Parts: sequence; structure tokens; C-alpha cells
Amino acid sequence: MNRLDIMIIVVSIILLILFVLLKSTKVPTQVYKSKAVYSDHKEKPIEALFSPKYGLVGKPDFILHTKDGLLPLEIKHSNRPNQPYFSHVMQLVSYCLLIEEVKGIKPQYGFIQYKGGRPFSIPYTEKMKSFLIKTMQEMRGYINSGECPKPTKMYKCERCRNRENKGQIL
Repeated sequence: MNRLDIMIIVVSIILLILFVLLKSTKVPTQVYKSKAVYSDHKEKPIEALFSPKYGLVGKPDFILHTKDGLLPLEIKHSNRPNQPYFSHVMQLVSYCLLIEEVKGIKPQYGFIQYKGGRPFSIPYTEKMKSFLIKTMQEMRGYINSGECPKPTKMYKCERCRNRENKGQIL
């Protein structure tokens, strides 16, 4: 066997593993029949996406090339809730923004896959993008000022490493 034969076998095995992995996560058929153009896993870590415009860095689990364009797929290891968690939605929206900035292609939507059920399809709209950008600006404002935002739930202050400041200074 020459190098080309070995390379073809290795690529075939990787594609087969990716197909089985995506099929087992119950991602819709149109997605797993698509080509993964990016995947982040322990065996072969990949470089993070970076947007200097927004100062945003992230590593989606998968970016799939589908008939609808590039779509992020985020795999969660918790059981499927009735609706996706807000923080997971914002994480997926940030990956959509990164794909738009880095790849120059605006995703129409992305997927969040939890254990035990069908994935959630999350649309990537201008409203979602604007909300994410506004949230990042607010977070940076708090970091730059050294002040904590007013907590929505006081028990979160009890877990904070800066709890002796009672939510006032970072």
C-alpha cells in the first residue's frame, strides 16, 4: 500500500465515524447528509473562530455545509429540555455571528442537540444578532467599570468568588 491508499482509507474511516456520530445524535436527515467543514473534538482539536470586529472567539462543535449554507451544530450532553436553555441559544447565535464574520456566509439557522430527542432549530435573525451584540457590550461595560450587574437571583451572589463585595465590585 502506498501513501495515497492509506490516506484514502483514513479519510473514509473519519467520514464513517462522523456519519455514525451525527446519525446517533438524531440530527435531521438533511443535516447529516451534508458535509462537515469544521468539527471540534478531543482527538483532533481545531483552531477557534475569531472576529476582531466583535472581539468574539468560539469553537462550535460542528459547522455543516448544507443545502441551506453553513450551519452550526452544538451538541449538549444534558437531557433534552422542553425548550432550549437561553444560554445555549446565545452560544449558538454567537457561533452564527462568527461564521458570518469569519466565513463571510450568514447562516439562516443552527441546531442545538440534547440527549434523548430531536434537535432544536434556532433561527439566526437580525434581532437575535443585535441582542447578542448588545449583551456583549453590556458585559464589557461591567468588566471595564469593575461593577457587577444587579443579580436577578441573590443565590448567585452566594456562589460568586467576589461575594464579600456583595455584588458591587468585580
